[in-house]
Amino acid sequence: MKMNRRSFLKGAALTAVGAVGATGLAACAPANVTDAKDESLSATGAEQYNTAETAQRKWSFEIAPDPIPEDQIAEIVEADVVVVGCGTSGLMTANSAAEEGLETIIVSASTKPTSRGGSNNAVYCKAFEAQGYPRVPIEQYQKEIFCQTHKVDQRKWYLHYNNSEEAMNWACDLMEKAGYGIDIEIGTPDKEDSLYLQRTAAVGWNLNGQTPPEDGLEVVVGKMQPLFVYELARHLTEDLGGSIFYKNIAEQLIREDDNTGRVVAVVCQREDGSYAKYVGRKAIVLATGDFSGDRDMMRCFCPETADYVMDDVYDSEPDWDQGFKYGGIYKGQGQKMGLWVGAAWQKSFPNCTMGAYWGPGPRNLYTNHLGLLMDRDGQRFMNENCIGPLASQHIMMLPEKKAYAIWDAGYAKYEAVSGDWTNDSMMTGDEAVAAAVASWKDAAAAGTGNYVQGDSIEEVVEKLGLPAEAVETVKRYNELAHTGEDADFHKEAEHLHPIEEGPFFGEVTDAFGFLTVLGGLNTNVHMQVCDADDHAIPGLYNVGTMVGDMFAGTYTFMIEGANYGMNCVTFGYLTGKYIAENE
Repeated sequence: MKMNRRSFLKGAALTAVGAVGATGLAACAPANVTDAKDESLSATGAEQYNTAETAQRKWSFEIAPDPIPEDQIAEIVEADVVVVGCGTSGLMTANSAAEEGLETIIVSASTKPTSRGGSNNAVYCKAFEAQGYPRVPIEQYQKEIFCQTHKVDQRKWYLHYNNSEEAMNWACDLMEKAGYGIDIEIGTPDKEDSLYLQRTAAVGWNLNGQTPPEDGLEVVVGKMQPLFVYELARHLTEDLGGSIFYKNIAEQLIREDDNTGRVVAVVCQREDGSYAKYVGRKAIVLATGDFSGDRDMMRCFCPETADYVMDDVYDSEPDWDQGFKYGGIYKGQGQKMGLWVGAAWQKSFPNCTMGAYWGPGPRNLYTNHLGLLMDRDGQRFMNENCIGPLASQHIMMLPEKKAYAIWDAGYAKYEAVSGDWTNDSMMTGDEAVAAAVASWKDAAAAGTGNYVQGDSIEEVVEKLGLPAEAVETVKRYNELAHTGEDADFHKEAEHLHPIEEGPFFGEVTDAFGFLTVLGGLNTNVHMQVCDADDHAIPGLYNVGTMVGDMFAGTYTFMIEGANYGMNCVTFGYLTGKYIAENE
């Protein structure tokens, strides 16, 4: 498939977040969050060192603020279901509940429907059938559970597997009726038995000639979710009689009987500074997104990647309308409100990070570079045939967290290449080789993505700042390639090719592309928020990114569009129906 230089260079132009200095604070254990001592300990406290005892203290975000006085509440609005958050998961839940006849409203801090990205996973759906894609086998999901060392709630995974087709068909019907087209985001190619095969399994949307719902929309399959959330909002308010109250920042939940009974309302601060109480006769559903913008919560629950969020994100107010962006999002307000009314944190620790180093070297969508990778000392350090986000876990262990790639002008003869993950095509064949080489030359000339170019391996090594020993590493790699057997790291022969055809190229990656952090409150299979004994808190649900124990370790991207498809589309669709039937 054809690709111009501009498209190809998208990957090289990735805006990633650099690391800030690490602190010596230990992470708190999530199992002890709800029964910790009363003392407060913040990440910037004056303690000189941590101990087993101090590690059990409550963090500042766990301590509930004083209740907002009733005389400050200017308005009370009632409905059967109150959803907090106007992203994909909140909108799916609200639409599902309203279609079941429940009076449903959404309250949102944003000024509009919000979304980031655009991949929506499904096991199968009408769009797969129409475009000739097969049903995703159960083994793909089982492999993902295994990859995350089984530190996930399998009940939720199989709930998605058994119900995603129905939920996605509903979404496809809605979008087709609105006049939009349906695209399928292609997976990363590999052999059927590969550990890292990413099957085509994600639904996206296209304009089909219509005007974008907002300015600045990047028209690629992986970033078209705004089409979906705007249509969900329209369907809720115009077709189903629901309401959306924007510019309402949720601050507190109200739980009856001295914080032991039913959660009955959420109190929000409105744009004019006044408060409104939104009463849910049947349920309050939290759909407020992640906690990556809160320094203490990241230190406590996701210490491994806390340093990859910039200080200005931690220290500023969130942009409630934020679209796709690297570097952190929200402050965990939904998770905090849940903790304040007795919810427990999820069991899996640490929370899962979505993000990766995404490089270096040319890649194909979500793959790692399949040629030669070296560390700061010029030594090869891995079997390069790996999916990118998992490879990045190894890069994080390297000296200075730096990885280097060296390749030649013939690389694209052997490996398909693309731009970054948002690109909708792959390049193969002679035309692809010419386009790829031209793109690499452009990138090296522009200094984009730390690219360099040289007429010899020695020149590239010098420009990368690697020691002279790196030249010997390349020679060793070429020897293995000529024999057709990787005796050092046992990479498959089809990915083992000599680096001999000039010009030569190199790239160093030393920055992490942080997207979001996943999970939060202890959540059962019905999306009910639970206490430390796994008892559901009456009237309180959550959906979307904040659902606990769905992902562990790192978000691998091998289940393409898993967060949107599972937590938002499938679980949102099912939760509205569950509330209608059971509350």
